[in-house]
Amino acid sequence: MSTRRYTVVHFGPMNDRHVEEERSILASIGAELRTAPRPQTEEDVLSYAEDADAIIAVGGPFTRRVFQGLRRCKVLVRTGVGVDTVDVPSATAAGVAVVNVPDLWTREVATHALALLLALVRKLKALDTAVRENRWRSALEPPVHHLYGQTLGIVGLGRIGRAFARRAKGFEFRIIACDPYIPRSVFEEEGVEPVSFHDLLRQSDFVSIHTPLTPETRHMFNEATLRLMKPTAILVNTARGGVIDEKALVRALQEKWIAGAGLDVLEQEPPDPHNPLLKMENVLLSPHAAYYSDRAVAGLPRRCAEEVVRVLQGRMPLHLVNPEVGERLALRP
Repeated sequence: MSTRRYTVVHFGPMNDRHVEEERSILASIGAELRTAPRPQTEEDVLSYAEDADAIIAVGGPFTRRVFQGLRRCKVLVRTGVGVDTVDVPSATAAGVAVVNVPDLWTREVATHALALLLALVRKLKALDTAVRENRWRSALEPPVHHLYGQTLGIVGLGRIGRAFARRAKGFEFRIIACDPYIPRSVFEEEGVEPVSFHDLLRQSDFVSIHTPLTPETRHMFNEATLRLMKPTAILVNTARGGVIDEKALVRALQEKWIAGAGLDVLEQEPPDPHNPLLKMENVLLSPHAAYYSDRAVAGLPRRCAEEVVRVLQGRMPLHLVNPEVGERLALRP
């Protein structure tokens, strides 16, 4: 065992078994694990982790000020895919490797997106309510759309977007997608037709969002772009709430620019109790839970702890968000 002692802080909820699994792996390099609540402010992060060598975090504001205040930190492991709560350039400037876990949740998120879409198309929420209220067939009201031959648009053809496309093929959609960062060859391999964002909105009967939240994608679904969609279209978002301008979406649903929405993510989480989306019958909601399955979550503690161990031992992690730091820290393969 290494004689050097490290301190690792894990922000966010964990059950006892997961804590012990992380602790056991980290102990192999002489690292002590501390657990802390999910941070809401910069002060929360610094009060628990100012002297930490590594951080594992569900979320939290990892800002320039935070990275300047972390005296020893070499690696920040995000337990999910998105790094929109992390100021990556500031992490790079501070010499902190930012690591994410982009592959554990792929199948779950893709499946959840398809589940939201199918539930909305088949009006399962209304049908379930009708049966429970002794209205056996009263909820069978048009329109109830078929899927065969309909156009499905995918915004973002990364890991999750591709997994979603593969699942959707069984329903015989025409599948189109937009993603300026994915080579044309990937579209061809997946049997997906590349189109521009605006053409996707105009042509699609269903749209599923699988793009990260960046300055470029924030509010890409706004009043102007939502108005391009078909009045019969359904919009599904399992990516990040900020990709959609929520006020514009509320108006689009109220004024029937589009027919419905399935949302696993919102701009404010949890939502304000007075958020109009909570009372809309043509909206299906879930609490940022698309990632979840027992099997996927069970693999997270080991993955996060092993990534910390790699970096603290001078090795390259599996998924480094800021590769410049790899050179700076002289991380070896």
